[in-house]
Amino acid sequence: MALNLKKLREVPGRVFPVAEVYPAVSVGPTHAFVLRGRVVVSGQAVQRDRTVFLDLRIQATAVQQCSRCLAEVISPLDWEEHLEFQPEESSGLLEQEAFTYGLEETELSLQPYLVGLISEVLDPKPLCKPDCKGLCPVCGQDLNWGECGCAARREGDPRLSVLRELLK
Repeated sequence: MALNLKKLREVPGRVFPVAEVYPAVSVGPTHAFVLRGRVVVSGQAVQRDRTVFLDLRIQATAVQQCSRCLAEVISPLDWEEHLEFQPEESSGLLEQEAFTYGLEETELSLQPYLVGLISEVLDPKPLCKPDCKGLCPVCGQDLNWGECGCAARREGDPRLSVLRELLK
């Protein structure tokens, strides 16, 4: 599934609908999320002065790990995005938000761009709940489920004993 650049070039200024469904998009190990289910992309595309303009609505479900306790955090996503693709030859004149495409290309796959857009929308440090207590640094127990056995006998860092004495 890809955007047909040939059709856009043939009729500059004409608005074409975009309707893409990507099943189980693989995001690879470099991203801190997994996409569950389908990624639905809808909207419109138009080419003016060799620049392709896309107005898209993106719907997906991302799964991340809580940054404190590593529990699963499910984030339903639904937002609108405006993208611009300019020919590679005009790369010196690119606007900051524009992507590039090769003039010889006949199709443009949106999938690689979607992964980057989803990365930008997601919280970089997601929490399963606002008051998440995290994991015990000693035994690794989830403190949201109660105190662990090592909490009572935890003495703390011996290098900070002088400060503990000052606070008594």
